[in-house]
Amino acid sequence: MRTFFCFRIKKEIKILTRETPYNLFKTIMNLYYLDNYDNSVSFNIYKDIFSKLDKEYIDNKINNLFKNNKHYVYNNEKDIHEIHNKYTKEDTLLKVYKSHIIIKTNVIKPNMLFNYLDSDDLFVCDFKNKDYFWLNELVR
Repeated sequence: MRTFFCFRIKKEIKILTRETPYNLFKTIMNLYYLDNYDNSVSFNIYKDIFSKLDKEYIDNKINNLFKNNKHYVYNNEKDIHEIHNKYTKEDTLLKVYKSHIIIKTNVIKPNMLFNYLDSDDLFVCDFKNKDYFWLNELVR
């Protein structure tokens, strides 16, 4: 099972790190693993790097895009988008927050990640597997 974290990167940071995504990944990973006593520092760094996501807009767009897909379910109680496709053996959960998107999946290229999230300012990280990429570069 892989867990992808998708972040919307501010334009200035994107320009600085477009050619060196490893540096951006290391910075985000360090924020991810910071201890609780560093919360104020991490929050300030976070505000400098990331832009907020429009949670309601993204949830509605994903729901509208996949609503006719028989393998798709939107769990209103947990606010989670799910794909369970027994033919492609894909099990994917996607949850949108104002700060980031989390995708838990058992496939390398989850359907929701590559069919909806097409922004050129989305940076995707898998901390456990030390994997990272600009989403638009992988989709093209």
